[in-house]
Amino acid sequence: MHAVSKAIRGGVQIVQIWNAADKDLVDTARVARNIRVETSEADIPLIVNNDLDLAKELGASGVHFDDFQVSADDARRLLGTDAIVGYTCGNDHTQVRKADGLGADYLSFCAAFSSPSVQSCEIVLLESIRLAKRTISIPVFASGGITRQNAHLVLEAGADGLAIASAILRAEDSEDETRAFKRILDKFL
Repeated sequence: MHAVSKAIRGGVQIVQIWNAADKDLVDTARVARNIRVETSEADIPLIVNNDLDLAKELGASGVHFDDFQVSADDARRLLGTDAIVGYTCGNDHTQVRKADGLGADYLSFCAAFSSPSVQSCEIVLLESIRLAKRTISIPVFASGGITRQNAHLVLEAGADGLAIASAILRAEDSEDETRAFKRILDKFL
């Protein structure tokens, strides 16, 4: 929680509760409610990963899906018409077109680089980001293994933003690390 608080002070623009659907985590709902309070106070969106029920309970701004079992329309019927809905995509460009066709607000490529927090994703080629930017109009984000040293590569490939977990949450000072990433983003966006 402390790292999330510092990241919010550092200027993150959105917070995603990741692995919230892991029902073995007894404290998930409590931690999620605490994060929701902080994101509300900071007036930044909160996205819940793969758990529509928790997103609804929290009054989250939206939901992110790692698969295509729920359409964006179905998610918005539960969460409200203004809900933000995104999908994870890999190198298979049919996933990119599917996310766009399902009414996604954005898509996120996972994983741009090897990451300690993301073992379930294939490494996404930078060309996949370039191709997505040429063929769809929704924002494209990159996640997985992004550091200050490699962030420029996905931004140069056309990513509209970065989804960063490990580099910020494991930093000695999450607030400073967030500010450093914001400076990198400001150069490209």
